[in-house]
Formats: sequence, C-alpha cells, structure tokens
Amino acid sequence: MLMRKLALFSIFCLFILAFNSCQKDNFSPPEIQTLSIATISPNSISLVGNIITTGKQTIKDYGFVYSVSTQNPNETNGIKVSLGSNPKEGEFSKIIENINFNGAIYSNVIWARAYITDDKGTVFGSIISATLPSPNSSAIFPNSGQSGDVVKISGKFYHPNINAVVVNFQGVKAKVISATDTELSVEIPRGINAYHNQQISVTIAINGAMASNSTSFTLLANIKDFSPKTGSVGTLIILSGDNMPNNSYYSSNLPIYFGNFQANTGNYYSQVMVPFSVGETSDVSVMSNGQRKTLGVFTVAAPKITSVSPDAVLPTQTITISGSNFPTQYDASANRQMIKIGNGEYQNASYSSSSTFSYNVPSSTPEGEHTLYYRVGPHEVQAPKKLKVLGHQITGFSPSSGGPGKEVNIAGNFILNTSYYVAFGNINVYATATSATSLKVIVPTGIDVGKVKLTFDPSNKKILIPGEFDMLGPTFTSFTPTSGVAGTLITIKGSAFYQGSGQVIFGTVAVTPISVTENTMIVAVPSNVTPGAMKL
Repeated sequence: MLMRKLALFSIFCLFILAFNSCQKDNFSPPEIQTLSIATISPNSISLVGNIITTGKQTIKDYGFVYSVSTQNPNETNGIKVSLGSNPKEGEFSKIIENINFNGAIYSNVIWARAYITDDKGTVFGSIISATLPSPNSSAIFPNSGQSGDVVKISGKFYHPNINAVVVNFQGVKAKVISATDTELSVEIPRGINAYHNQQISVTIAINGAMASNSTSFTLLANIKDFSPKTGSVGTLIILSGDNMPNNSYYSSNLPIYFGNFQANTGNYYSQVMVPFSVGETSDVSVMSNGQRKTLGVFTVAAPKITSVSPDAVLPTQTITISGSNFPTQYDASANRQMIKIGNGEYQNASYSSSSTFSYNVPSSTPEGEHTLYYRVGPHEVQAPKKLKVLGHQITGFSPSSGGPGKEVNIAGNFILNTSYYVAFGNINVYATATSATSLKVIVPTGIDVGKVKLTFDPSNKKILIPGEFDMLGPTFTSFTPTSGVAGTLITIKGSAFYQGSGQVIFGTVAVTPISVTENTMIVAVPSNVTPGAMKL
C-alpha cells in the first residue's frame, strides 16, 4: 500500500514538472528593428522599421517614438506614433508630418526608434537620428511697406501647412495669406512699435522651426487721416495713422500734397502746414513707396474783416485789423498776406493771430476815404467800412522867437510818440509828437540870428509851416557882484542863453559856466586871472 502511494506521488511530480516546462517554452517576446530615418522637410520625416517576430504573446501596440529634445526617446519622454495593434512580421513605415518644435531648443536634430508592445511590456529598436533641413528666406519684395500692405517672402519652405507658418514683424504676428514651397505671402500687421522709415526685424517659424533670414525690411508710415478739415492757409494740420514719423525725422521721402502743391514737411512730428498757394478746396494726399493715396478734402476758410481801428489815420500810422481766419504763419509766396488801400499797390502785411494783425499806412497814401483790401491764399476781401486818411494840417507854432535850446511847440495833426524832421532854414532836427495835436522841437545851434522859415517833413514830404521864427542871439543885461576874489560866484543876467556848451571869458581866460538857463548864468571867477578890472 505504501509503495502504491509513493508511486502515485512520483507520477504527480513528473506531471507538474512537465507542465511547468511547457509554460516556460511558450514565452516568446517580439523582436523589432529600427531600419532607417529620412528627412522630407523641416517638419516631416519618413521612418522604416522591421518586425522580426511578433512573439507568442498578445500584441497591444506598435509604431515609432521620436523626440526633438532628448537623445533617448521612450514611452515617457518621447512622442509615440501608433500604427495599431495588428502588426505583421516584416518591414513597416510611417511618414510623420507637422513635427512641432515649440518649447524645444531647436537644433535641427530628431531622434527616433521603432517599438512594439505586448501584454508583457514594450520592446524597442535601436535609436537613430537625422538632421532636419532648415527653412530659409532669401528676399522680401517689396523690402519696404506700411501696415496693410502685402509682401512676398521668397526662400525654401518645404511646402508648409499655412496654419503652421508664423511670420512676425518686430514681434507682431502677421496674417499669412498663402504658403508654397518657395514663397510666403503675408500682410504687414498693425501695432508694430516703430516709426516711419525704421528698419525692423522679420522672423519666420514653421511648426516652431525658425527659418534663417538675412533680409531687412523698412517700415513706412501708413497715414490714414488728418484734422482739421477746414481752416485758413498756414493752418497746421495733424496727420494720424500707423508708424508715424518721430519728432526729429526729416520727411523728404514722405511728401504731402494739397492738390498739386507739395506742403512743407521739413522737421515735424506728424504735422504739416497748409500751403498759401492752394485753392479753396484741395484733395490732401500722401506719396509713400511710389503710391499716392488721397486722405480727404481740405477747405480753406475765407478771411473776414470785422473792424479797422482807428478808422481815421495819418500816413505811416499803424492800424489794427480785426476779424477771423487770418493766417498765423509767415509765407513768402505770391499768395502771402497782403493789404491794399484804395488804388495803391498791394503791400506785405504782418501776421499775429487768427483774429488780429497790424499794418502801417503807406506814407504815399493820399488824403480821403479809401477801401481797404485784404488778400491771402485764394481769397480777396474788403473791410466793411472805408478808411479815412487825414493830411498833416500844420496851423502854427509858439513861441515865435528864441535862441538855441528853446522848446518850440508846433500845432497840427500828428501821430503820438512819433518822431519827425523839422527844419529851421536848412538845418534839420528831430521833433517828437507829444500828443495828436502837438509836436515838440528844440531850436538847434548853428542858425544865424534873424527870421527863419520852419519846414515839417513827414516821410520826405516837406510842408512849409506858416509864419517865421525869429532867431535870437544871446544878450547880457547885468552881472553881480562886480568884484571879488578867485572862486567868487557871479550871476549873469540876459536872454537867449544856450543851455548847452558855452564859455564866459574873463579877459583872456575862458571858464565854463556852472549852470545856465535861458536868462541866467552862474560862473566862478577863475584863479589864474590878473587882478584888476577886465571885460566879461
């Protein structure tokens, strides 16, 4: 009985051993190879693998895994490209497109390997690598432009998906209109932080792969509008748009036109002056990059004179003209600000503000009432009232006699605080109008004693003054004391003394008086005279 049990146990052990041997013989893992990698474009590759055997376990997945950032791609740090769970032994291949380099330090190198996964784990083929070609640009045409323009970028781009192309102008993303193997068509964006005529950077990325780019691009202003739309000639209008010139930019290559007249655009900060030579309405346009673009219409407001003050004046007198729409800028053209009185010639007028300016009545203007004409730019207007021009009416003078230094007042019509010439005979002297009716003049020296005619000369127009002036010589009536020592002060009485230079002679010794009035002179006895009686 015991021997029978031992025999049964031995048979059982042999069965278990045979069963385990059969299970061990059934484990057969898959085998896989990575055969080749070929580059197609900067963002696509072709991979070929080979399944030597699928093994005896259940296959769950197979394909390729790749990486652009690590040399050891696997299930955790690579990108898997699955080909399904039903592999067949032999070669298999896959074209991988739209490889994205965002977030990776792009070095043109990609690493890849084949893999196969069963219910026991994953088996990898060997790691192989390839250097991807770099996209590049060779030219931008045109190489200058403004926001909204479409430019063509030529180069080698490897037939990219348009959605994978990113073009930036100075860091601002542009709209990509089309993309081919050799050309990108893009629209220059708004919002670029640059001013007119500034060179800016252009970068190109295709699925994150940066294209080499040695071209330069010049950004131009995109002037879109201006204000105000109406005003006088000389008005400074403000231009608005994208990438305007900075305040120190010389804008010779950005001309602004009013009709056919080019405006002065020297050193400015987005401003331009309306030319005086324009018509009443003008199309405002800008020439940029060989293209002329109309911005709108500017209307020149007609000037209007509301008053002239004073309304009765003498020749050479200053009048103030008040109104509206007067220019505040100087201009030297034929259409500059000018004034004409009556039938006279147009003459230059000053400029001050948009509501007032001054003008000196020409000396040749005849007496009478005259229409005042004002011409500037495309307009000519008249003052609402005529200007009355008066003549210099001289009625007389007083006193009618005196010596050098005597003050004489001439009565007539004058311009207050204005200087005129008055002649005593043939000797001219300055006279000043102390009021509108009085002219003060000092009798000059060098006139012979006797009667002399006076002449008034307002701007080379001699007027004979009625009456004659009696030129008196100095006379002495007395002096006191009649004796004294050196240094004694002597008072001399008389008339027509000259209060300027003069001397008193003691015998042969000349002395300058201490003080002189018209009829009194004080002098000190000199120390170097000989004692005794002498003539003064």
